[in-house]
Amino acid sequence: MAFFRAASAEVEGSSDYRGLLAGLVVVRLLDKWRSRNRDPEARSREFEPVEQAVAALDDGPTREVLRHLIASIAEFVDGWDDTRVTRLVDYAQLLERDARWDAAADVYLTAIELASKRPGLLPEYYQRANVCFRTMGQLDRAEDMLRDGLRVAAEIGDLFWSLQLRHSAGNLARHKGDLTEAGRIHEVVMAEADANGLTAVSAEARHARGHVAYEQKQFGLAADYFHAAMRLHADPELKLRALQDLAITIADMGHLDVARTALSAVRRSDRMDVELRNTAALNLMQIATMARDRAQFEALRRELVDQRLTGRQLAWYHIIVGGGALAFDDPSTARREFAEAIVEARANREGVTLSEAERLLATPVAPASMPAILADIRTHIGDNPGLE
Repeated sequence: MAFFRAASAEVEGSSDYRGLLAGLVVVRLLDKWRSRNRDPEARSREFEPVEQAVAALDDGPTREVLRHLIASIAEFVDGWDDTRVTRLVDYAQLLERDARWDAAADVYLTAIELASKRPGLLPEYYQRANVCFRTMGQLDRAEDMLRDGLRVAAEIGDLFWSLQLRHSAGNLARHKGDLTEAGRIHEVVMAEADANGLTAVSAEARHARGHVAYEQKQFGLAADYFHAAMRLHADPELKLRALQDLAITIADMGHLDVARTALSAVRRSDRMDVELRNTAALNLMQIATMARDRAQFEALRRELVDQRLTGRQLAWYHIIVGGGALAFDDPSTARREFAEAIVEARANREGVTLSEAERLLATPVAPASMPAILADIRTHIGDNPGLE
């Protein structure tokens, strides 16, 4: 199960490790108690150790969410209102925020099964499961989630989620490297969302269209789309994401100081999830390379070594570290990092990232900076005047 895979990456006995194992036993408890007709003695025997495992966690959102999930299971068994799906999705969203995409995907799949008779909830859960699988590079499963979600949305006549899922299909096309198709999908979704007054969908489609323009090196167009998305997003976290994307775009257009200030503000926000915070650090590391700020570059590189990165982030980490190595006259390290980026991009089926890493690895680089070469020649000639 995904919880075991996620826990294996943590230090045994750590807070994160115990939190994931507690989540596993709670979800297993949910699976066992699908029926209201169970022996009270068995209930006591099975509920109490799970409640104790959760109570033993450090005070924080994981303990609180799991405690509410256990309570919802007990209420269902007792014949009260069924809030299990809502509580389960709260937990899935927390796992996503903590960059536990494999465990989150499992929980969303459980929520889909549990909500099978409540189709109005299903499109959102399919969409979130799709995001988790896409983030992990499991693109076939991501496509399955999109197909099933679109089918349910069409059956219940939900235009909002039909457009959201089509927007996600555009993101999947971009992930695969088909920027033309991704751009086409996002533009169609934008037009339909605008025509139907669905501002939230329109904002997300513009944001995604900005990513397509950015990866096509159309930085001015990307800046326009990111700026529009930032103004349209109602969700504060989505506004931060748009601001971050706008910042790195204007950095590529030469506005390093403004971009650095904006990204630093994003990192200080208390609304950040792990993925957003790590993206901000990656972008700041790229700006440090542009500004030839080696101290800042190294500080961020060391910080990111131990972070949980998505496959895309990990590939870009190697690309950015390789770019820094080139900027700081270490071409052998640069080539090694670009090769690592290729491995990660292939593993996660990141089409555009793979192309960029392959281009960088194939680009000839000098063994050292020309100023250093000339300085060494002058020094050597000075020591050996006979060579003059």
